Amino acid sequence: MSSEPVLKLGDWDRPAGLPDSLAAEVANWHCVVKNPVAASFYSKPGTPWTRPAEGCLRVSNRWNTRTGAGESGFVTDRPVADGEWAMARFEGGMWRVQSAAPANGRAAAEALRQARADRLVASRRWTRSDLDLLQSLVDGEVFGEADLVAGDEARMRSLRSLVKLHLAIEAAEDDAELPDAARDVLQRGAGPAVWMDEDAKAVGAAILAWHARKQARAVARAGRAAGDSGDALKLSIADAVRKAFPGMPKEVAAATAARLAPGVGKLGRMPNLQAIVDAVAEIRLERWRQAVASEPEVAERLTAMQVRGDPNRARKRFRDQRAVERVEGELRDWRGDLGPVSTRRLG
Repeated sequence: MSSEPVLKLGDWDRPAGLPDSLAAEVANWHCVVKNPVAASFYSKPGTPWTRPAEGCLRVSNRWNTRTGAGESGFVTDRPVADGEWAMARFEGGMWRVQSAAPANGRAAAEALRQARADRLVASRRWTRSDLDLLQSLVDGEVFGEADLVAGDEARMRSLRSLVKLHLAIEAAEDDAELPDAARDVLQRGAGPAVWMDEDAKAVGAAILAWHARKQARAVARAGRAAGDSGDALKLSIADAVRKAFPGMPKEVAAATAARLAPGVGKLGRMPNLQAIVDAVAEIRLERWRQAVASEPEVAERLTAMQVRGDPNRARKRFRDQRAVERVEGELRDWRGDLGPVSTRRLG
């Protein structure tokens, strides 16, 4: 018998916590069906998580749950400890437990996740959009699709890829096994809901770490080639800025690159889209705070406020709001046909 661990269950990756004994059982089923929104496997075709056929086997670590309507779900004939994996057969309207085992230990689970990450970095080319979206999903919880993609076609393509790779989970309707946070997104009308499960987050973090190390090596090579000046690094960053804002003047991209270069050198990786947007917003806000006061209309209003005796704070707030409007217009114009971006740097 092979000592190699089971890595795939049908078309799906094996959950890292699934113990070897149950993984071997599922791998031997003639039919392996997984609920797309949960780590639950079934031995009958269709959607057995909604209408299980008599005799259907189910392997999961979630039993005796509550559905969105408050009803009991996946009720077993005997208790199953929280977090324990069990295999049960559906008979007479109830899931009858056949066997159960504790989840894999930390070391075994991490080894399975790392093996999955290694396969993914070796088997495909990861674009900057892929990595930016992956970072958002790893850092966040559950998103509405529209909020996550923000109208960016590249991010939508990346999302489709991550769903196909079973790294991102997407749900457009309620499901008996849907996590509560995803159900909340759907109930607010912000769906489809998009999220990563625990395994996918760990795998995603490993992919991002691999690319960070790769970028660090590239940055180091660029730094050595450029000597102490760092010109090559700044040019590389400026190119990334222009890709994020195709309509941006070269001098603004160069100023943004100079702002970002120290952090890039320290972290050893190129900035993501949000870091670029924040840096551009900071630089342009500094510029417009100085320039907007000289515009005739704004200068006239500020003078009138001063004559009226308005406090300095009110005049500053008016000036800053006009500056923010100018920056928002620039960000929108410079993005061109790309999707909109936002930043907290503008308040």
